[in-house]
Amino acid sequence: MAVDAIVKDGVIVNNGQAASEKKDTTTTNKLGEYKEQFMQLLCAQMKYQDPLEPTSNTEYISQYAQFTQVEQMQNLSNTVALNRAADMVGKTVQITQVDEETGETKSIVEGKVDFVTYESGTSYVSVNGNKYKLDDVTAVVDGTYFDNTQLAESVRKDLDKLPGVDYVTLYADKDRLERMLATYESMTGDMSAFFSTAELSKISQYALKYADLIDQAAKETENTHTSQPVESLNNEDKEDT
Repeated sequence: MAVDAIVKDGVIVNNGQAASEKKDTTTTNKLGEYKEQFMQLLCAQMKYQDPLEPTSNTEYISQYAQFTQVEQMQNLSNTVALNRAADMVGKTVQITQVDEETGETKSIVEGKVDFVTYESGTSYVSVNGNKYKLDDVTAVVDGTYFDNTQLAESVRKDLDKLPGVDYVTLYADKDRLERMLATYESMTGDMSAFFSTAELSKISQYALKYADLIDQAAKETENTHTSQPVESLNNEDKEDT
């Protein structure tokens, strides 16, 4: 009959105590520490086994083989995780950080992965100068889509700061109008994926208004230039008389 025991600080503890302590440390010990504990357990079994019913070598080998298999699976899992992280370098990802206690989302970060690291059995991705766990990556985003999302947000900010279409003037709003329209024109793909119908209609109205203002300003400039020679000619006639 085999005797199950765990060695702790040179003392053999009973099964109930061992099970409790093992449960408490499961989430904190590394695989290497488990392996050391496992070897201590085997040594204790061999030392304190019943000499009349010794445990067979086959049983020891089987137990060690099982542990080795778990270790190899863990190593394989770590390698797969690192390869998955490496494949994200240069890609745009979305990272969602969740509060472990409440389960609520703390923050959502988007950006390109600059590099990956592997520390203490955990893979990390570097995004916007900060490191995040690979497990926090919730999506890999197409680069063009991400760029369009950023541009759309810029367009919305300008829309919110512009006055109503009927009150827009080149004197006060020219720079913001031109920036907003130029940003919108730089976007690609289906605009309905980034703007609501109301927003698209509003952008179209501002574009038409801007064109009218530019046309009106051009006509005023033209009228000013054409009127100057006439006035000059009239002044010369007056001097001759």
